[in-house]
Amino acid sequence: MTYSRRDLIGHWVDKGKPAGRHCTHACCRGYREHPEHWPVILPARKLRGATDEQLAERFRRIAWSTEPQSRRAELQIIHEMDRRDRAEERDRDRARVREAAAANRAAARQEREAEYERVKLDAEAHTVGYLVNSKGRARGIADHEILTGRREVFDRYASDEAKDYFRTRPRPTAGYFRGKDTRVHPRAGR
Repeated sequence: MTYSRRDLIGHWVDKGKPAGRHCTHACCRGYREHPEHWPVILPARKLRGATDEQLAERFRRIAWSTEPQSRRAELQIIHEMDRRDRAEERDRDRARVREAAAANRAAARQEREAEYERVKLDAEAHTVGYLVNSKGRARGIADHEILTGRREVFDRYASDEAKDYFRTRPRPTAGYFRGKDTRVHPRAGR
């Protein structure tokens, strides 16, 4: 009989050696069955790459044995299954956090849009629809730019009615939603 290859434990075996028989090699001393494609103590790479079904089947095969190696293998498999359960729970927690963050962003966006719409309707009612002066209309400045645009655009192209309205009320700019005061204040030197 020629031993032409090694198994995962490192034994030289021939192709015809059946699995499930007691191994006669010195390391096994005839006390345990020769494993089929699995060493008793699994290397980490093999353990992590195994499916849940493979681990469960392996556990069923070694659970009846009272040898210390078998007990260590049982604990190794239990630890790997527990590690996978913890990883799945962490993934579920992360998914819940992502969903909550997305819901918070959506709620904040809806709140900003509702506040913008409220300010826009109030400003249009107060200015009778004229938020942009004639110079701004000639340049194609939109009402949206007067409401939320840069301060320089507002100062240059807002109508007098819009400037009067926003002297006492904040404009719905990004700074307004962060809580900064965005009311129009007369600049020194103007």
